[in-house]
Amino acid sequence: MPKIFSGRRRWLLAQLACLGSLEALLAIVMSLSLAAVVAGDSSLGTVLVASALGIGLGQWIQKVLAEDLGQDYVHEVRRLLVGAALLPDNSTSLGVTITRASNDLSALKNWIAFGIVPLITGLPLIGVVLTALFWMDHRTGWAVVVPLAVALSLLPVVAAWTLQRTRELRRKRGRLAARIADATLAGEGIRAAGAIPRELNAISRDSDKVVQAALKRSWATGLGRAIMVLGASMSMISVVLAGHLQAHETAGTMLLLGILATPISDLGRVMDYRQNYRAACMILAPIVEKAQRHRATEAALPGLKATPELPGIKIGELIVQPGERIHLKGSPEETRAFIKKLIDDPAAIVNGQNLKDLKLQDRRALMAIASAHLPLSRGTVSRLVSFRVPQASTAEIQEVLAQVGLKNDAKTLKTKLKNGGQPWSTTDINKLKLAAALLRQPPLIVVEDFDPSCINNYPGVLISTIRPQPKALESAQDWRAVELGAHIRV
Repeated sequence: MPKIFSGRRRWLLAQLACLGSLEALLAIVMSLSLAAVVAGDSSLGTVLVASALGIGLGQWIQKVLAEDLGQDYVHEVRRLLVGAALLPDNSTSLGVTITRASNDLSALKNWIAFGIVPLITGLPLIGVVLTALFWMDHRTGWAVVVPLAVALSLLPVVAAWTLQRTRELRRKRGRLAARIADATLAGEGIRAAGAIPRELNAISRDSDKVVQAALKRSWATGLGRAIMVLGASMSMISVVLAGHLQAHETAGTMLLLGILATPISDLGRVMDYRQNYRAACMILAPIVEKAQRHRATEAALPGLKATPELPGIKIGELIVQPGERIHLKGSPEETRAFIKKLIDDPAAIVNGQNLKDLKLQDRRALMAIASAHLPLSRGTVSRLVSFRVPQASTAEIQEVLAQVGLKNDAKTLKTKLKNGGQPWSTTDINKLKLAAALLRQPPLIVVEDFDPSCINNYPGVLISTIRPQPKALESAQDWRAVELGAHIRV
């Protein structure tokens, strides 16, 4: 997992530590001022009010800094998590991925914002207040420390129980999310089979398991919080039962204990957030490490060679010159495997560049793939066309849209497509994919399972699993049939 104490988070943590120390000093000032006012010195009333306002302002700033810290960390982990989901051989279901991107990342954020931050700001406050109590009267100090020590000694046992319950809840919640996602994707088939009630019953069974697991977990988390609240309460009761303080001393001491009660009670919640964080890390850590390894591998690739361009394509034993058209013949399974290999592990040389040695950003300048099996991302038409070439101008985007027979006005460019291309038709979606592939005319374009007839006057190599009907300009060009397995091995 990424380090918490790194980058701008170091500065945020330092600010929080200073803020906690300042609040502790203000608490001491407020306690001494209150004791003096109760004893009859009204001149310190202004100091008393100012210190109270200072603590309130500090709490406000603390919440803002805590949120900033948590969101900054989650932003980094989310990027790695989604990056891992986009890597080859990712078999995680859509529902589980979404759950990780929401619930698990929320667990990380809660630990940082509501776990680490209370420790950073609360521990200095607890330390300063306890020191002040011992300084005022050691009997008061011991009356406060003993109940707190007993409560803290019980937390590790409760923490282990909480972790066990949390992991069980996450497993059941992941199964439920996966079932809901699969049911949503298979909605048409479920309706066709008349099985909506049956599927809802299955979801209800998994939902009941989540409810039961959540209730079991609440027994553990509730006990942890109750122990720390009880410890803080017993500290106050012990001071009162000791009976060694005068009236004005009792007022100041009770004020300090009241201030101390909040960070002490928060320790129960901190334990809860910590175990939630640990359970999430057990799931997220291997995924994040996979994304980090991929990023390191990409960075170590040789990249583009500084050699003269060698026109032509070589894939296995197949050698193709610019301008040639290849009709790729094979079973649907073979062609799908071939396209997948071209995307994830290309054994191809394009214009003298070995695609295996190139980063994904370098490959996209040499090869484009338009496939009926690859869903569109979410975004405007302009963004989707320029997905492979982010720096493309509006004029370039309009040109390729017109080339494939789509409207290219400003309204069309701003049209938002979602859920795989809705509300456009399948024909227009395929044309959009061809337009994206044609942008900046890469040396190699591969078209899978739809007609590439609208590609005219393209100077590079065009490989298609479907041979277009003889028409238009492309009919004058010969299409060479290539058998998968004979010239190209999947």
